[in-house]
Amino acid sequence: LMTMKLLSPVLLLVAAAAPAYSIPHISEIMESIQEEREEPKPQPQLQLEEEFSKSDVQTLTFDQRLDHFSSQIDCHQEDNDECETFKQRYFYTARYVHKEEEKKGVGINTDRNTVSFLCVGGEGPSLDPSVLVDSVHCTGDMIELAHKLHHEQNWNVHMFSLEHRYYGESFPKKNKSQKGEAYLRANEKELERADEYKYLSSRQAVRDIVKFINSSETSQHFNNGKISNNNNKVRWITFGGSYPGMLSGWSRLLHPDVVYGAVANSAPVQAEADFRSYNDHVSLDLGEESLVGGSKKCLDIFESGHAEVAAILEGGDVDEIKTVASTFDVCGGATMLLKDRKNLDFFVGYPVMFPIEVQSNDPTCDEPLCNVQKICDAIADEHKSDPHKPSMEILAKIGKQKQAGRCKEVNFQSLINYFSAPSTAKSANNRSWYYQTCTEFGFYQTCEDNSNCPYARGHHNVDMDFEICEKSFGIDAKKVKASIESTLAYYGGWDLIPGDEKSAVLEGQKRLLFVNGNADPWSELSVNEKRGSSHVQTINVPGASHHFWTHPVKESDDNHVVEARQAIYRHVYDWLGINEDSPRDYFLKTE
Repeated sequence: LMTMKLLSPVLLLVAAAAPAYSIPHISEIMESIQEEREEPKPQPQLQLEEEFSKSDVQTLTFDQRLDHFSSQIDCHQEDNDECETFKQRYFYTARYVHKEEEKKGVGINTDRNTVSFLCVGGEGPSLDPSVLVDSVHCTGDMIELAHKLHHEQNWNVHMFSLEHRYYGESFPKKNKSQKGEAYLRANEKELERADEYKYLSSRQAVRDIVKFINSSETSQHFNNGKISNNNNKVRWITFGGSYPGMLSGWSRLLHPDVVYGAVANSAPVQAEADFRSYNDHVSLDLGEESLVGGSKKCLDIFESGHAEVAAILEGGDVDEIKTVASTFDVCGGATMLLKDRKNLDFFVGYPVMFPIEVQSNDPTCDEPLCNVQKICDAIADEHKSDPHKPSMEILAKIGKQKQAGRCKEVNFQSLINYFSAPSTAKSANNRSWYYQTCTEFGFYQTCEDNSNCPYARGHHNVDMDFEICEKSFGIDAKKVKASIESTLAYYGGWDLIPGDEKSAVLEGQKRLLFVNGNADPWSELSVNEKRGSSHVQTINVPGASHHFWTHPVKESDDNHVVEARQAIYRHVYDWLGINEDSPRDYFLKTE
């Protein structure tokens, strides 16, 4: 195995401040709703702004085409000013590029020993310079690999990150004097129309990546513009985790002439409306010790606790419902549970009664009840102390410790309101993502009767998710289903055989790496060694959650996570024709 080196001090400096970056979990969204009602708290990320400004990361923008699929002939001419554009934000650092004086006498071939790494932006929190300093999205694979290539192989590695359209500050807007997030807040009524997101799609985002790579803005960063970016002298490798992992893989699949290689971490490429296997996988994590420290007893109590509460709510006895509301500290009490049948279903059929985020499980976290093993140990200990205590009371006691004094929001309408009228940058980003689920992916994590869901089965069917699409964006269930089928046809789902790009399939599946953690529910929809195209490369990471290996490097990281990073490095080294034992002035092999 390759020798793992620690990150440079500047990377370790901000590791603790990196925000979570993955497809939003419903419990995270409900927490966001409650946060918006409370007094604003200082954001740790803002405290690092001065440090970032002193770093080597540049924050830049370039004119991105608004519609890459315009039927207007003129809009396919690269320099036509008539085409509508918007300012798309990107970040760049030459941290791992040799300075001119360092090149003298060391035998570096600038053309052959230069590579560009692109950290693909997506649905997570708004990007900032930390994305190329220390990011849960790209540190463990891309940034650390750039460090190794530069210091161990003497390569020049240009690092970029491209913010996704309609997220953060890269929001197309009619009044170009306003910033994206300010525009969102100032135009909430206008944003209720789905047309506002007319050009938000993964297909546009993939083309954004291609245009960005081929742009004059990126070329200017290579040796003061002396290296052309369009003649294959600079090879581009994309990296991404979660939805950005999907974009990374699809960019290589559809545009192998532009993207030389791609790492697709935890990338659920098989779009699906009724994603019931997500919660089936949650049950697997809760019930098997070998994955993330669950146990059969933990799963049994988790399931029976939800079933007990569901039975009381279904029974309709107001006094018993009041007891449930009090026991679980429900916002609005029994009145809110009885106000709408959907509130009842939302409480027991979603991860609301007892939120647990296995997709972000961190086996090395220090806080109480911060991962599956600690939660399951607490459940087992509580049962052991009183074997006759009802499961719902066990979950309520431990759940209140997790709630930290907050009541439990069960108003389903608040979820619709949240997506319909965003009031903060965070909610605007989440609204953009939910729009994409309605128009491309689905991914609705149901809890059906005939499933292994650990919540109250039969209390979350996909119609509830379709209702959010209808009420927030005016997109009905029929359109959602048709959009998902279109996405599968366009990209090819697991098989990675695009409907209209068959001539490029074999080339696009080369140098394409899918990496998945087997504790991650999203792995159910990704490509692995047993499912999907046999032409791509895959890595399975035992016990790992959602692209955990891309997170900041820590000494406490599990051996499987460390080995996964090493395997990614080996694959990329192989793509670049590098023998790790080669001398420091090794020249890139040509094909």
